[in-house]
Amino acid sequence: MPELSFEQIRSFKRGNQQKILVYRFGQLGDTLVALPALWAIRRAFPEAHLTYLRSEHPGRGYVPAEEVLPREGLIDDWLTYVHEGPGGIRGLFRLWKTLRARQFDVLVYLVPRRRPRTSIWRDLLFFRSTGIRHVIGNKGICSSFPRVPGQPLPKVESEADHLLQRLALSHIPIPPSNCREMNLSLTSEEKQTAENWLRASIPGFSAALSLVAIGPGGKRPVTIWPVERFAELGSRLISELSLFPIVFGGPGDVPVAKQFLQQWGKGACAAGVLGVRPAAAALAHCRLYVGNDTGTMHLAAAVHTPCVGIFSARNWPGEWSPYGSGHIVLRRSVPCEGCRLDVCTKEAMRCIKAISVEDVLQACRTVLRSQSS
Repeated sequence: MPELSFEQIRSFKRGNQQKILVYRFGQLGDTLVALPALWAIRRAFPEAHLTYLRSEHPGRGYVPAEEVLPREGLIDDWLTYVHEGPGGIRGLFRLWKTLRARQFDVLVYLVPRRRPRTSIWRDLLFFRSTGIRHVIGNKGICSSFPRVPGQPLPKVESEADHLLQRLALSHIPIPPSNCREMNLSLTSEEKQTAENWLRASIPGFSAALSLVAIGPGGKRPVTIWPVERFAELGSRLISELSLFPIVFGGPGDVPVAKQFLQQWGKGACAAGVLGVRPAAAALAHCRLYVGNDTGTMHLAAAVHTPCVGIFSARNWPGEWSPYGSGHIVLRRSVPCEGCRLDVCTKEAMRCIKAISVEDVLQACRTVLRSQSS
């Protein structure tokens, strides 16, 4: 199929309104880092009908993209299919029939860059079989990174910038590097929900109170800093930096949050209480976020809250760093870095355990000093 220019892609349609299918899957962080690319697509096709397609993994507790992305102005419609389990094949067939019937003009292919080449080939063949003839974002996918034996892994571009560069390769205009952001377009209602919760949960809440968001959870065991270190860190953030801690996360983080609050003698638990978007509005009230490489970290970055991210070395440096400026990433280079493991047994999580409470506390001090200068 000949390569089309941006104007040719924008002009191609089979009905009165161009219909574009955006394919992106993953967890909370995967959705958030796609925001700059999604806004670039919306700006490029302001009159088009954008449908967001995601996969559903039964039992994994993923946050649906429709609970994360702006309610208005970005995505017009949502589609979901069951990715695995007894309903996987049936769900895929139902999806095929739906896509075939709706006659999409263009596919925006925003899969994560680590997607295996065989899976990419299979995806594109499937979408083409539904009648979609034009694809954006399928060029420049980097399924693996080159590495030099015995050398530390080099820093790579963030997933968010990678998605934008793929759009650029398909002739889609993208913003300059200093104008990119994960714009959640929070509503006044969502902001008010967050403020109401803060006032109800924090005695004497006011803008003068210095809040710190703490994210102790994570989907992968290898990315979780030891709980006892979070407990000590919280105590020192309170006693040495006069910060008021709020624990963020999902329902699974509630037990450890209660443990922390009992030990600290103060604090609040937003985990499992606030929805994703009100949680983002609450994070905007915090002076900084400190915690694991999780969706919560990316949520904090999306509302311009500086992050101190505690990273394992399972991924390459920079790949999933919090987006934007003012953040500090704590990551240790070890011989086994880039392992991509979810559970580390052989090395006993030596990379993330090499980050001490003092290391994190010093990073927090640096962030706070930069806000005062």
